[in-house]
Amino acid sequence: MTAITLLSTEILWRSALYGSIAFAIIGFARLMYLLFIYYDYVSPLRDLPGPKDHHIFLGQLLNQFRAGDPEQPYTDWMQKWPDAPLIRYRETGFAAEGLLINNAAAYRDVMQSQSCYAYERSAPFRRLIGDIIGVGLVFAEGTEHRAQRKALGGLFTVSNIKAYLPILQDKADRLVAEWDRAVTDEKDDGNVEIKQLYAKITLNVISIFALGIDFGNLDSRTAFQSCYEAMFDLSTSGMLLAAINLVVPIRWLPVQANRVFMDASTELRGILTGVTEARILSVASDNEKPILPPTASPTKDLLTYMVETKYRATNPADRWSKEELIEQLLNFMATGHETTAGALTFATHELGLHPEVVAKMRKEALTLPESPSFSDIDRLPYLDAVIRECLRYQTPVAGIPRVAQHDVFVAGRRVPKGTTLMPVPAVLHRNKTLWGDDATTFNPDRWLKDPLIGGATDGDSCAWVAFGHGPRACIGRALASLNVKVVLLSLVKQFEWESVHKGKLPVVNPSGQLRPSGEVWLKVKRVGEETK
Repeated sequence: MTAITLLSTEILWRSALYGSIAFAIIGFARLMYLLFIYYDYVSPLRDLPGPKDHHIFLGQLLNQFRAGDPEQPYTDWMQKWPDAPLIRYRETGFAAEGLLINNAAAYRDVMQSQSCYAYERSAPFRRLIGDIIGVGLVFAEGTEHRAQRKALGGLFTVSNIKAYLPILQDKADRLVAEWDRAVTDEKDDGNVEIKQLYAKITLNVISIFALGIDFGNLDSRTAFQSCYEAMFDLSTSGMLLAAINLVVPIRWLPVQANRVFMDASTELRGILTGVTEARILSVASDNEKPILPPTASPTKDLLTYMVETKYRATNPADRWSKEELIEQLLNFMATGHETTAGALTFATHELGLHPEVVAKMRKEALTLPESPSFSDIDRLPYLDAVIRECLRYQTPVAGIPRVAQHDVFVAGRRVPKGTTLMPVPAVLHRNKTLWGDDATTFNPDRWLKDPLIGGATDGDSCAWVAFGHGPRACIGRALASLNVKVVLLSLVKQFEWESVHKGKLPVVNPSGQLRPSGEVWLKVKRVGEETK
């Protein structure tokens, strides 16, 4: 090797070394800048109010986990700065900033049709619930979301949902029979655990709607229920792993809590894969005689509809693969039952603390004919007021973080690309600036005075966001609302009840929705009977 070659090698080696050192120094300097300078001294949002007790690396994650409630510490910040449209906090990550949406106008800026696609679901949120609900409509973005929503929207219209009233009534009647059994059974002594009962009923309803399959009411425990309980009702170690997974993906770690969670997720996907493959085979081609199996759904169920219109679409650009069908089913099976079951659980618990409200509901319910129509139920003002207030007072959805994909304007402020916008329903629903001094009081009468906005002081319909607003609002609102109405009507006609747990129910944390932690018990008696 010549001297020139050796010299060249030496120069290259030194250049690489010095380049690596320079790169490391620049990277370290940038890290220090992001950690200690940008957030407090440079960010264009630094003048906004917000908490200062964040962890330098984990942001507010530790405080959120320690709070024991997915809605906290957001609601604490709202109470401290009730008039601020936006509250700034440090997100997980180096310079990551979060903005809590704290009034109706700011919420509208983020959720309205002109701007909602400027945001995407955050990566931590995807990790939190992606293995449970798949990557269908909930996680679709932009033009893909528009296309999916348009393709599925016809099944969720009020005119289509009306056909499910007899099915919903049948499930409610079975629930009444279960409560009645608890009243007459000396062993139960009038005690009813409602969380599991509601999960069974709402899973049964969504399985009919989505799959065309009736799992048999309350008669048995299905694999679906077992899987969802394993993924939703986490152990202490499971909740800790879920919190860590928000920061660093760790579902692959071979520990017990992860195995339980992932085994349930795998089983759930396996069941839906089998149902989907069977349905694809059963849907006839254009030149074949239809060989569809009998369906429990009064209209075309979601899976059959998707196979016919999307899997077998004439235009290849419009087709959905088998895997895409399964992702959509995961979406609707999970979100379609869990939030409705949660709404019923929280509502029934709260009504058990307010017997005077149940008495007024009963009085209105008894004005109905023996077999009320959809219109009969829809015209009950107090029932509607109670449900709206229950959803205001305790909303099943805790909040879905959205990350700005480019610079945006919210509440008159320029918000940089990469900022997380956090809409937490409880923050708007319990803000005294919006609802007055009784914002934290359960008061259905507020909706009788103003059925649309419940007397919200700024007169903005975005003060009530139980189902969201805009193009990303809950597609299943009509089905969920009718399900809750039919169940509560059936119960108040025949029963009085008292909540065993006094005050606010403890909930699972972290969680993408508000889910009671542990069992939820009521003491039940028939109307006019003395409690045992």
